[in-house]
Amino acid sequence: MPPTTIGDETLAHLLAEAGLSLTDAQRQELKTVVQGLAAMKARVRQPRGPLAELAHGFAPKPEDAA
Repeated sequence: MPPTTIGDETLAHLLAEAGLSLTDAQRQELKTVVQGLAAMKARVRQPRGPLAELAHGFAPKPEDAA
């Protein structure tokens, strides 16, 4: 399970690695989205059937493709 919180040191390291310099307010706001990102990753990274992407499951008739 991905972490749902991020510490100040970890965030500072990640921002430094990315070459970003944020204000204190921006850093605090960024820390609040970690839970949402973890939830999104949990929803997206699940086995999906071929019909999950309907465009990939569609096979037009040859006469429709022209």
